Amino acid sequence: MIKGCAGNNMLLLSFGKTYFSCVGVIWLFVGMYNELTPLNKIGCSFWFLISIALIFAVFWFLVDGYFIDGFLKRKIVLKSNAFDTQIVIKFGDLFKQDGWKAIPVNEFFDSIVDDNHVSSKSLHGILLKNYWSCNTENWDQQINDSLSDRDLIENVSRNPGKSKRYRIGATAIARKNGNNFLCVALTKTDIDTLQASANPIELYQSINGLLIKSREVCSGSSLNIPLIGSGLSRTGIKTNIIVNIILMNIFEESKKSKITEEIRIILPKNKKKDFNLNTIQKDWR
Repeated sequence: MIKGCAGNNMLLLSFGKTYFSCVGVIWLFVGMYNELTPLNKIGCSFWFLISIALIFAVFWFLVDGYFIDGFLKRKIVLKSNAFDTQIVIKFGDLFKQDGWKAIPVNEFFDSIVDDNHVSSKSLHGILLKNYWSCNTENWDQQINDSLSDRDLIENVSRNPGKSKRYRIGATAIARKNGNNFLCVALTKTDIDTLQASANPIELYQSINGLLIKSREVCSGSSLNIPLIGSGLSRTGIKTNIIVNIILMNIFEESKKSKITEEIRIILPKNKKKDFNLNTIQKDWR
């Protein structure tokens, strides 16, 4: 709720700045045109000024919001002559999207949501709490069944926690109540502190592994990718750069062979101020 209010306040502030700028410009114009506005006409001039400024402010606010700064845009579509997959970048809730949903996890595919093994605030934790809160054994079984021996790196002694460590980019399938998830290993876990993190190379490997697996299973259904590598994964990479890394992977893999009909990059709603969708669209046009 606070984040939503903050976003609305930013829009109001932007509109307010635009409006008062218009007031100043129009007042200057009126003053220059009339040289000095007579005092007996100040009432009429004032309301005329307010009305005209409001019209210009609304017009410029919309032009700026959609075509220049892009702060009003909620979605863009990217297309390439090299392949026929549509790429959508939009703000929204990953779990409310139709199609396959990508979930970054640690390399053990842990299922203990205790804010140590798995954070309750991560997509990994939210997934387990919302869909497998009373039956993580089912999630574990689906993960184990879908990972192959070639994905396994080593067995590590951990108690509690899983012992099988998988390669970064290993991707497992999990299904629940009509929802399809692709859980991809992104972060490495410090055995002593349980802190998970990833570097830029591991981020790239994770996205690449996800796309390769998606090509096998999506069968034309939409693929939804969150802002992988931000927040608790501790990559240290700025969010706008992460979007470019995801796009670069999509373009490279799509040129090899088609992944699916539509790929969506789902950006958190509370990150609107961090992105200029117009700039992204121009850079990848």
